Amino acid sequence: MVTTSETLPKSGYTADTPKRYLLNAGALVRNLTWDSSVLKWSYDEFGATSGGSKLTLKNNLRQVEVDGVFTTPVGGDMIESSEGTFEINVIEHTRDNIKMSLFANSKDSSGTDFPDGYDVITPKQKIDATDYIQNLAYIGTISGSDKPIIIIMANAICTSGLEIEVKDKSEAVVTLTFDARTPSGDVSTTSLPVTILFPKEPEGEA
Repeated sequence: MVTTSETLPKSGYTADTPKRYLLNAGALVRNLTWDSSVLKWSYDEFGATSGGSKLTLKNNLRQVEVDGVFTTPVGGDMIESSEGTFEINVIEHTRDNIKMSLFANSKDSSGTDFPDGYDVITPKQKIDATDYIQNLAYIGTISGSDKPIIIIMANAICTSGLEIEVKDKSEAVVTLTFDARTPSGDVSTTSLPVTILFPKEPEGEA
């Protein structure tokens, strides 16, 4: 919306500002899918976080060099590549999160090599197609909306490995970093494989 006034503002704050805050740490889920036949989402839980998360969506630009042109003009920028990264501080530790971080296999303990009642997790020597997550989704709250903001990163894979620091009087928080990957059938694209669902504002308020 274009605003006109005889005076210039001294702050970016407006009456609509309190409706547009991104609140709190939100939630992360895996394999988020919308089913239009029943109007419901389905997803796999990721686990609780502590200390929030960091989402980085970035286009890497290349400037076209032309002889005799000494500054970059409008139209002189090209998208060379795109990156999507979710950095998640996990405080809830699960078998699936450990498997994702190490590209690992797991099996039930047999009671022979190890006692019963354990998942035996062992890293693999190669990355399989199943190690890529269909998508990793951030679900957050916009202060003026009853609908969440949702950021969906497709074909996510953990690139951080597993680093655990444990100490007394403290719970271990593991930072897992996930990067987006392009579908194998569309390797020529430079588009970022990320979708952002941003709640619409009532007409006249945008």
